[in-house]
Amino acid sequence: MPEHQNRLSALEEKVKNSGLDAFLISTKDSIFYFTGFRYEPFERPFFIVVRPGNQPVFLTPRIEAENMATIAVPHRIVEYIDYPAPAGGSYIEALQAVLPAEANIGVEMSITGELLVALSGWSPRVLPYVEQLRMVKSPYEVAAIRKAAKYSDRGLQLAMGLACHGGCIADTDKANARLREEIVQQEGYLDPYISNIWQGIWAAPYSAQPHRFPEPSDTLIEGPNVGLSFLRVNGYSAETERTFFVTSPRKEDAEVFNTMVEAGRIGFAALCPGVSCHDVDHKVMEFLRAEGFGNNLLHRTGHGIGMGGHEGPWVAEGSDDILQENMVISVEPGIYWRGQGGFRHSDTVLITNDGYELLTDMPHDIASMTLGN
Repeated sequence: MPEHQNRLSALEEKVKNSGLDAFLISTKDSIFYFTGFRYEPFERPFFIVVRPGNQPVFLTPRIEAENMATIAVPHRIVEYIDYPAPAGGSYIEALQAVLPAEANIGVEMSITGELLVALSGWSPRVLPYVEQLRMVKSPYEVAAIRKAAKYSDRGLQLAMGLACHGGCIADTDKANARLREEIVQQEGYLDPYISNIWQGIWAAPYSAQPHRFPEPSDTLIEGPNVGLSFLRVNGYSAETERTFFVTSPRKEDAEVFNTMVEAGRIGFAALCPGVSCHDVDHKVMEFLRAEGFGNNLLHRTGHGIGMGGHEGPWVAEGSDDILQENMVISVEPGIYWRGQGGFRHSDTVLITNDGYELLTDMPHDIASMTLGN
């Protein structure tokens, strides 16, 4: 696939410009990103060895060699026996046949500690080259995320359609299976290796704890509930979140809700290529702090979305990332009241050449987010 060859060529250019002799790719998602090959490393390491001016070397355990041969990207295969292996058959010895002892090598940020220790003889440099490449999406990737965003909206619609006053979270969890069925019907398949489908609802007051997993017995009552559709469909991710009510919102809840929506509007208005992610988050946080919510903030404005649901760029105060065209991010400022609930919308957003495009498309206003209206 030209897409994968282009990605490898871009990485090779980075390696060349850095003066490295080679760069090693070893993690599951990175292997998929550069080859389209679905590989679970488990205990047997696999490396793509990228060297300027050379075909990539796929260093593979013997049990995977036949599978590796099917990868369309031009490559050379080097096998090792197994892990562990007798003398002469280990992955390190196989790698030594590819890379001289004095080779100057780089490795990706997500390499495991075990592999980093095993490679210590080369004194590898841990570099963010893969993460940098993944931040800016190709047209193929944008199309895949756009499709995932459509299903993300649909998943939240299904979950909220099952929500009612006095109902329990176990009832809304049925949305997961329904969405899976719809995706399979429309796409023809849902690859379990590169897919993850989940819809969840945080009932008030637990919506003030965004990283507390909902319990099936949690009950929907008055106050702000937060619904999340967080998924990866055949390789690419998207997310949609909305704060909603199953009874008429109290005056104080409506005020906080509207402040949260305005914080999101400020975030959207700041989005444009060349803008600092720090500056985007700072504008949002300064607004929320000025509104008196400085003690009710738990997280940044957003994060990157791609193959992973959470990846760079990081839309956060202190971030060095700069927005570029065809980056995809979330915008999700939140306000959290312990004992009352949380207020957060989240959208999947594409950075365009002159601003942004919302890839998710659910209403933001409180009337639309009050069920039964």
